[in-house]
Order: sequence, then structure tokens, then C-alpha cells
Amino acid sequence: MRTVRPLIAGAAATAAALSMVGFAATAQAQPTVQRIHDPTVPLGVETAVNLPACPTGNTVTSVTPAPPGSVNTVINANKAKLAGDWLATGSTTFTVHCSGGTHPAVKITVSAAPALKDATGVGSDTIQNLLDQFSADYNVGKALTATHLYSWDATNPNTGAIGDSIQVKGGGCSAIARPNGSSAGITALTSSQVVSGTNCISFARSSRARASTDPAFAPGGIAFVDLAGDAVTWSAQATTNAPATLTTAQLAAIYNCTDTNWSQVGGKNAPIHAFIPQSGSGTRSFFLGAIGIATPGSCVSDDGGTLEENEGVNPVLNDPDAIFPYSIGKYIAEKFHSALCITKSTCAPNANGIICTHTPGKNLFGCDTHGTMALKQINGVAPTTGTGANTVINGSFPATFQRIVFEVTPYDPATSDHIPGSEAGAPGGVNLEAMFGASGFTCTNAKAKTDLKNYGFLVTPLCGVTG
Repeated sequence: MRTVRPLIAGAAATAAALSMVGFAATAQAQPTVQRIHDPTVPLGVETAVNLPACPTGNTVTSVTPAPPGSVNTVINANKAKLAGDWLATGSTTFTVHCSGGTHPAVKITVSAAPALKDATGVGSDTIQNLLDQFSADYNVGKALTATHLYSWDATNPNTGAIGDSIQVKGGGCSAIARPNGSSAGITALTSSQVVSGTNCISFARSSRARASTDPAFAPGGIAFVDLAGDAVTWSAQATTNAPATLTTAQLAAIYNCTDTNWSQVGGKNAPIHAFIPQSGSGTRSFFLGAIGIATPGSCVSDDGGTLEENEGVNPVLNDPDAIFPYSIGKYIAEKFHSALCITKSTCAPNANGIICTHTPGKNLFGCDTHGTMALKQINGVAPTTGTGANTVINGSFPATFQRIVFEVTPYDPATSDHIPGSEAGAPGGVNLEAMFGASGFTCTNAKAKTDLKNYGFLVTPLCGVTG
């Protein structure tokens, strides 16, 4: 099953996240527009490019030419942007048509890969959409010579391919197989090729905490950087033979295959079909740890290693007897803040690789892929509170199933928090403290905090704490 990813954009509900570089205008009938710098975007990476805005009081009527099918045009009053991933290199000049007759233009160049100086990440599906949004917001107005933030999705966002070849950075970096999941991302980080003192992979996304097998929080090792709060529960079909709630002990009995019929745990007389994400998934390892299971029993399926986390539309889950762990934050983002799939039941892409199209008021990245799966209670406690767009993770959910999601970076002995800083020779060669530190973008920027909420996660006062 592909990771269904694309290419939609927010508007009214996330207007604060759509600020653009502006321009000067005169009082003439045809105002003079200051052209914004011509940006460069890398091939194959989800991000957004801001276009020059129309004068205040105007609206954007169109953008020409139309971008490639894998990129959406997002219009919000007098501002516009292009969001998605670009599939071919080259340069195109885009013209923004304004209701007042002004037509500012910008040339967008698609490069073969991010630059060696850029911060590039890989890993977890759970927070990939959030990091795509961070990329779009962090890179606004950055000069070509500055460090940009890019995050490679866990699977190919257009073809759904698992482990396809990606050019994480240019500048002498070799192509690698795309890391799929938290553990795969951490392994890729710790084994990253180094070119001229700079890692080809700068950081990993992780939805699991440090494992005993991970490199130490010490020189030569890695730092787990707290980003946001999340929680994990179990899910089942809206029409199901499962009960409304399970205890931690019952979940353990299901996943070690002691209990194999729903009647044994308070449900109907029907076989339990237990599913779990593929082995590199951080959600998989977190959930198993929360229920006290080191290895799932033989009755548990990950669909031959292809079942991606947090995708309720996978056909194997279209089963009233199915049970599947799910990130509560990702579920909230999918159900309440994401556009519907063009093909709702399967979220299959169209010919251009598009799963869903721009819907005003919805998130910039990610589609509603929860299908007809519903989150269920643990120990009688509901996983969420609130309704509609105000739905949030229930702070009273059992603590064992609450978690922090992380950025993982090389360990820097020269900084107090051990996130690579700006000093010469910093491990990894890229200043990540400006992005991920307690005083950095993801922890202090107002847009970043709005992004966290819109993507279903909880702002934590521990943001930027390392260990």
C-alpha cells in the first residue's frame, strides 16, 4: 500500500501560515511590482514556493503557466504559492495575474537535489507531513546561499514506491534507498555519507524514543530532540466486531496471540485479525513497547512488510475483525485537517500522482487517509476530546500510550544542548540548532506552533530538550 501523500494546501484556517514576500506598488494605473528573488527547489521533495503577491486590495485571479500535475496552485486572496514535489529539473517563469491588472512574475528553477549546505531529513511517516510544512514555512525568503530545510517522505509521494532511490543531497552525495520509518531514518543518519565534512543526511524523523541499540547521547553519537506530543491507540472499522474499549492487558493478549476471538475481550464471536505497521515503523515499536510485547505473535500481520503506519485505507484493514495501532495526532490531521482523497475508498493517485487537491482551510500537506477506521478507547478513556477542527489529543489518555515525537541529530559536544550549532566543524556540518533547538524555529516560531496544532500534535514545553 502506498503512502498517500500529496499535494494540497491550506487557506483561511491557516492564513497565518501563508504569509508571502511582498512588493512595492505605486499609485499608477499599472503599478510597478518589485520582483522577488528567483527561488530554486530540489527535485522530488515536498515543499512550497511563494509567488510574488498582488497589491493590497487585489486578488490573484490565476497563475500561468499551470505547474506540473504533482504541484498545486494555492491562491489565498492577493497571495499565491505552488505546493508539492517537482518531478523534472529546469526553469519556468510563472506569472501571477492580479485583479487590478498587475502581473508580477518569478522564475522557479528545479535542481537535481538539495545543496550540500541544506538540512535534509528522512524517516518517520508520522511526522513527515509536519516536517514538509516546516520546510515550506522555514524556507520563506531564504537566499540561495542560506541553509534550507527539506524532508524526504517515507515512501515515494507520487508512485508509492518503498525504498526507491533518492538523491538526498547534491555536492558529491551518492543516491540511497529511501529510508522508510523511524528506525530506518536513524540508521541512515548514523551511517550517512560525509562529503567535505558535511553529512548527506542531516537529521532523522522519529516517532519512537531512543532504543538501547541506538548510538549513545555522547560524542560520536546522536541526540533525540523533543518536538511535540502525540499518543497511540488502537483502531478498528466503524462497523466492527471489536468492543469499544480494551485494556492494556487485553491488547497484549491480542498481539501475543493468546486471545484470538473478539468474544474473549468483550466483543462479538468473531476471529481477531491483528495488524501492525512494517518493521521500521516507530509507531509499531512504540505500541509494542506500550503493551509490553517485544515481538508480535505469529497471528499478527504487517501485510508482508508493506503495511504503512497510519493508513486506514489499506485494503487489508477493510475488515470488521481488524485491529491496527494508529497515531492519534496523525489521525486528527487526516480526519479533521486534510482534504478528501479523489478516490475516497482507496486514495489511489490519478495519472499525475495526485491523491487529493487543494481544499480551502485544509493542511498544505497530507490527505485524509483514515478511510473508515475509527479510534478506540484504552482502559475506558477516549483518545480525543473536542469536536471537528477543535479535536485534540486527550491529555487524560493513559500515560503509557502518550509519547514525544523527535528530530534526531548528530551529537555536538560544543553546544549546551548538543544539537549541531554554527561553529566550524560542527558534527554533520549543518547548523540544526537554529531549526530544532529550544530557541529555534520549530520551538518558538508562531507559524510552527500553528503547524503543530493543524497536524494534530501537542505543543510541548519540552520542545528542544535533548537526550
